[in-house]
Amino acid sequence: MSHPLCGVLLGLALWCADVGPAAAQAAEWVVRIDVDDRSENSIDLAARAALESALLSRSGDRRLLEHPTVAAALAAARAQLSLYQFERVNNRNRFVAHIDKIALDNLIRSADGTVWADDRPPVLLWLVVDDVEGRRFGNGSSEEMIWRALESGFDALGVNLRRPLYDLPDALLVSPDTLWQRDFGPVIEASARYGIEHLLLGRLVPLSGGRFIAEWIYRDASIERSTSLQAPTVAAAIEPGLELAMAEMRQQFAVSLSNAAASASLQIRIGNVVSLADYEAVTAAIGRIQTLERVRPLAVDGDVLTLELFGIGDLQTLARLTAGNKNLTWVSDADGRDDTVTLLWQDL
Repeated sequence: MSHPLCGVLLGLALWCADVGPAAAQAAEWVVRIDVDDRSENSIDLAARAALESALLSRSGDRRLLEHPTVAAALAAARAQLSLYQFERVNNRNRFVAHIDKIALDNLIRSADGTVWADDRPPVLLWLVVDDVEGRRFGNGSSEEMIWRALESGFDALGVNLRRPLYDLPDALLVSPDTLWQRDFGPVIEASARYGIEHLLLGRLVPLSGGRFIAEWIYRDASIERSTSLQAPTVAAAIEPGLELAMAEMRQQFAVSLSNAAASASLQIRIGNVVSLADYEAVTAAIGRIQTLERVRPLAVDGDVLTLELFGIGDLQTLARLTAGNKNLTWVSDADGRDDTVTLLWQDL
């Protein structure tokens, strides 16, 4: 049972003004672009490249660039920067763009786009090749260009792509035939070594003239998706794999920044808030949640604090945004309603 003074202090705290999001969320996005010179044309081109890079890394969605509002901002990209400067690295000019994160999110919001949740996992890629020498792991020097292109593509869209070691522990569980036959039991067991559940399996058949037959299979604990094609180039062969994985990752780890989401609100109950220090820690933790516009304390009932969150409209979004917070444990939907959830605060 909590001390009566705690309830008094918490009650007084509810008279405070609404709590805004943490200042740390207002950090700048810094992008570096190599340029040939410092001309006005180079600045315009580099500013556009920098803004495009920030938009893609923040959203993971190339379709965002096609929205008229975003396209207009890209056409006048220099005006979207909070600061730009040049630096000299290895005898080359580098354009350094500073982009205000709030302004970036507002641009994405104007296009009803999405942004990545901070806590998102990497993707592990298993690659197998069937060529004139037979089936083999896709970890040879001839596949290095494929790996570099995929790693670059994933990184540009805000997701880390990992590659297996293909060493003895891997080989004891997985063979090229295992991968080719899409036998995911051993693949999942081998992937557990890397602590990664989101898997991409690529099956490649090189043809004459640089063409490829490619099949890509994305799999995690809840879903499996695949796509196959015959492609004229390496780039065309790997693009569907990248798009497949990114679409599924966005489905699970991206959150809406639409104007409707910004005006939405959600009530939550947080238990085990027994002191003013707990209250301050809880509101600080909640204030760091992405997309949060503001949070309003509503009530205290014993050790249960009720808050209203603005800018988060549903429980699924809240779950994505708090997945990395070990101090908050999800307990249940309170009273079976969709608009309220109970969490438990643990001061770890």
